[in-house]
Amino acid sequence: MDSRPAMAAAPRPPHPLRRPPAGQVIIPGSLVSPVVPDAGLRRLAWWLLVAGVVLRMMVSPQALHAAGIPYDLPWGPFPAKIHPGTYVLFLAWALSLASHGNPLAALLAQARRHPLPAGFLLCMVGVLAWAVLRHGTAGQAFFIDTLVAPGVALLTVLLHDPARRRELIQLMMVLLLVNACLAIAESATSKRLIPLLAGREGIVEEYHFRASAFMGHPLANSLVTIVLLPVVAVMPWSLRTRLLAYGLLVLALLAFGSRSSLAAAAVYALLAAIPMALRLLRGQYNYLQITGGLVGLALASAALAVVVATTRLGERIFKNLVWDNSASVRVLAFDVLDYIHGDDLWFGIPIERIEGVAARVGIDFRYEAIENFWINLLILLGIVGFVLFLVGLGLLVRHLWRQSRTPLKVATVMFFLVASGGNSLAAKTPALMILAVALQCAAALPRPQAAARPGLRPAPRRWAGAQA
Repeated sequence: MDSRPAMAAAPRPPHPLRRPPAGQVIIPGSLVSPVVPDAGLRRLAWWLLVAGVVLRMMVSPQALHAAGIPYDLPWGPFPAKIHPGTYVLFLAWALSLASHGNPLAALLAQARRHPLPAGFLLCMVGVLAWAVLRHGTAGQAFFIDTLVAPGVALLTVLLHDPARRRELIQLMMVLLLVNACLAIAESATSKRLIPLLAGREGIVEEYHFRASAFMGHPLANSLVTIVLLPVVAVMPWSLRTRLLAYGLLVLALLAFGSRSSLAAAAVYALLAAIPMALRLLRGQYNYLQITGGLVGLALASAALAVVVATTRLGERIFKNLVWDNSASVRVLAFDVLDYIHGDDLWFGIPIERIEGVAARVGIDFRYEAIENFWINLLILLGIVGFVLFLVGLGLLVRHLWRQSRTPLKVATVMFFLVASGGNSLAAKTPALMILAVALQCAAALPRPQAAARPGLRPAPRRWAGAQA
């Protein structure tokens, strides 16, 4: 028997760090844990996402017309009917998926991780397929830009880490303020950077000038502005910067001349005043804060009154506080339903027949539209397709609602209230895409820290560090 002492087993050398295959980029905060730094394919996909959002926000149909692209005119090839920014967003999504390795595997993993936005995109693709099968491709391109692109953009944003999302919302808000400054300048000079066109008949003649800025139509501009207005409240900006942003955006709403959007801004102000009034009743403001706030409010109100009285801002709003043709067209939209029965109600009718029905109730499609996207989509898709649309929209709203702070939840509700008074989601518009991307990115912004100890007056807001 061997009397030698047993030798201890030599320790096994540690397994070398397994690196992902060449070209694979694993993105923090999305599908799996971070492994590879921000570089290569992921960075390219990020810049394409930024380019797609910028193009959708800053390049209007009128700008495409000026460049010779028949984007929303009744002639021209089908590829020209899709916005260039939408093409870029689709490419950004494809490259973002590829940055995780196998794009198909990454797509399935993302659908499991984010079922609500994935379900929204699937429903909208189904709505597009239903419309094409029922009515052909003519006039259906708006589904891609208006309803499918938001799902693609949202899923692309979710493939990038929160730090990137914070960068994107900062950029979007800067672009919004630049757009507001342009609108104010256009209103002050009564000249547009890009001519405002309407349908097939060319340049619009208006009784009152309304700015069109980068997004083309005054109503499209006002809808996006009113949607992003509450985002200012959650931006990590100084109080002075936020007040300046609020002032510019309110003046821009006056320049766009949308009565519903200006009323929505007033509702925002009223809702914001409620918690301030509750804090005042609890004695959480000192004398200096109360006095300074009242003086500031009085000065701001006086400045706004002077601007409105001495410039063209708000001219259309304050000189038309009566029931005019614009309001009448919105009521006529409901009369269209009187002519839709039977199979047409269940399965929808093509755009050519919709124009004929609209003409019977007094809506001239050369200059007007059915100013209610719910009714427009119902008669186009029928009950079958419209239910699929509602399911998809509900999934998107639930996803955004679950992660949004109170101001952004109010913005979501206000978006649909204001959009319901127009043809926004039944025409080519980036509004829903901007809403989805902005609220998703705003969810990554740091939240203000709570007071250090209970029972004390709240400390001044200090923004927390980057969220994971």
